[in-house]
Amino acid sequence: MEYTKRDIRSMIAAGNLESATQAALSYAEYCQEAEVLNGLTVMAGNLEAHKKKWDTGQIAYEEYSRAHAQVTHGLAGWLDRLPDIPTRATKKRRLVDEGKFKSQVFYFLCLAKVLAIVYVVFHWSVGGFNKEQFFSTIGILGPTFGAYISVMLADYLRAQKEGPKPERRLVLVPVLKLSYWLFPAYVLCIVYVINLKIVGNLTIGEMNTALAMVETLLGGYIGQIVFAFFSKE
Repeated sequence: MEYTKRDIRSMIAAGNLESATQAALSYAEYCQEAEVLNGLTVMAGNLEAHKKKWDTGQIAYEEYSRAHAQVTHGLAGWLDRLPDIPTRATKKRRLVDEGKFKSQVFYFLCLAKVLAIVYVVFHWSVGGFNKEQFFSTIGILGPTFGAYISVMLADYLRAQKEGPKPERRLVLVPVLKLSYWLFPAYVLCIVYVINLKIVGNLTIGEMNTALAMVETLLGGYIGQIVFAFFSKE
């Protein structure tokens, strides 16, 4: 690690907040401290925004000084939460950048829904469903898929129009673990319920009720992930 906490504190004391913030970001990323890294990333963005406003004469000296003091205090606080010895946490799961995670969620969701719908289409083609049963089943699986994809595409199109954001955020390990088992579990539950109807253990009405329960429970958790990471505005 290039910097120590003492080096970073010296930069803060000298008023060199930009260098101190970048050094603290490197320190936090090296230690894989996601919460501190996210906090420092937001702080770096705020510092850059205030600097641009000051350079373009949009704010008075008093406001700039107040913002400078707030960043100094916040930076010192985040620095205190970092370990004194910059040791890489090799046992921790590798953290994923939020942008990469959003792409994974998009492809996971598309794959999960497509697999489920293809499974229904297959059994319809071999006589496991009649036409009415087929469309009633698709009517349960399709609407949530359309709603989630709509939100995701709107977010991507907005990002394309506005350009990349300077903030870099990492996704916490519990969220990664939840996502990585949730999507396969969702597909397996749907396949299992459909298979129960095919072998005659469920009627079409019971199967659709069970599918609705899967959409409400597991699909609800998927919706929480989608709406948490993809902007709706």
